[in-house]
Amino acid sequence: MKLSNLHFNNTNGANGAAKKDKIKFPVTYDLKVIVELSRPKETLQQSVEEKFDLHKIPFNFLAEKPSSKGNYTSLTYKITLLDEPQMNAIYSSLKEIKEVKFAV
Repeated sequence: MKLSNLHFNNTNGANGAAKKDKIKFPVTYDLKVIVELSRPKETLQQSVEEKFDLHKIPFNFLAEKPSSKGNYTSLTYKITLLDEPQMNAIYSSLKEIKEVKFAV
C-alpha cells in the first residue's frame, strides 16, 4: 500500500525529485483518496470519514469518481489541517484502511 506525500505546488526539482516547500498551516485543500471496492463504497467512505472525525479534521465530501472497470473509486474531500502532526496522523490513519491504495 502506498500513500503519497503531499505536494501542494505540483512541481518537480532537478532529476524529477520533488521540491520540499514549507507548508503554512492551517491549510485547506482537496484530498483524493483512492479505494479498492472490495467492500461497499458507502462502508469505505464511512471508514475514511471516521478517520477525519478521530483526528478532529473538518471535511466536506466533494465527489466520487469510479474507475473505468469499477474496481476502484476516488473519494474527494475538502479538508483543513491545523498543523504537521495532524497531517501526519491522518495519513497514518488512512494507511490502516486496507482498501486505501493511496491519497493525494
